[in-house]
Order: sequence, then C-alpha cells, then structure tokens
Amino acid sequence: MPEKPIQEQFGERVIQAFADFARADLDDPDALAGGSFNHIADPRLRQELSQVFYGARWIYKLGLALLTKDEERAAHVRAQIVDYASVCEALLSYCMAHAITRGHTVGTDYQWADPDTRRKRINWNPLQPDRMLAKQSLWWLVRISREFRIVTPTLEAELQWLREQRNTVHLRARASLGPTAFLNQSKRAFEATTETIRQTKVWRNTHP
Repeated sequence: MPEKPIQEQFGERVIQAFADFARADLDDPDALAGGSFNHIADPRLRQELSQVFYGARWIYKLGLALLTKDEERAAHVRAQIVDYASVCEALLSYCMAHAITRGHTVGTDYQWADPDTRRKRINWNPLQPDRMLAKQSLWWLVRISREFRIVTPTLEAELQWLREQRNTVHLRARASLGPTAFLNQSKRAFEATTETIRQTKVWRNTHP
C-alpha cells in the first residue's frame, strides 16, 4: 500500500504535536472524577464535571499552542469562562441540595428567591430540592452558599466576578485588553474554580 503524500504526513504530525501539547500535564476525566470530584456522590454528575473541567483546561492549553490573539483569544477565554462557571454552578447546586435534604441549612435567606429583600418565597420540598434549585440563578447559588458557609466571603466575591464575566458578551472589548489581561482573566477564572472545588469538598466532607 503506497505511503501517504509527504504533505499529509507532515500535517498529521503537526496536528498530533498540538494534541500532545494540549493534553500534557493534564489529569484526564477519569483521574479528575476520582480525585478533584470524588466528593460528588452522583456518578453521572461527577463524570460530567470532570469532562467539562478537563475540556476547559484543554482549551487553555490549545490556545497557548496555537498562539491565539485578539478575537481568537477572546473566543478561547470566553469558552473557558463559560465552562468554569458551569462547573462552579453545578458544585454549588449539588451542595445546596445536600444541605436542604440533610438539614444543614443556615438561616432563612434560602427560603426567598430574592434573599436581600425577602421577596418571592420558595416552597421547598426537602426530599426533592433539585427542581427548585434549577430555577435559581448563579447569583442566588453563590449568595446562599456563602450563607450556608459552603464558600467563604472571599470566594463569594470571586464567584460573582466569574458570573459577571460569563454574562459579558462584548468580545471586542475583551480583545482590546491585550494578551496579559486575557491570560490573567483565564488564570483568575481557573483559580476561582479550583478553590470552589476545594471548599465544596471540605464542606461536603464535614457535612455527611
């Protein structure tokens, strides 16, 4: 069977080099499921969290390999932030459900859709809180998670920043910030996520 043309061989090797670089030094989803997310009892959620978190890290490494810039970098950072925020949202929702089901709630703010003004009371079913939790915003989850002492006030502020970044749609404004700002933005989002993983794990292990 004739060998592939040299151009095709070269292209395949370049693609493989990019792929190898992007995967290097990253725990795969199975390793993440057994390590970073081993405090999540639901196996399906644990695997989904692992896959999304791995994907966000892979996108970051791929962006470095491709030397993205301007609007390209904006797209890469945007994708990372959306995925990081999704991981944090799922972790907080999981812990909130556990708190409500197992009687680990703190205060009464969680009984309101707007805890600051005490408007729109929420009628919780303690045995099945997921349906009502799914209707709450990330702002609410972060706010009540701090009330439940799942996260610290410092992390609450970082998560609200992450939420605001996720909601920002002005990619050209992001691109104009330059490479340093973009790398810092990606790094800050990553650190907020890893700290959310750590704090939810600590909370879950002390609240059986």
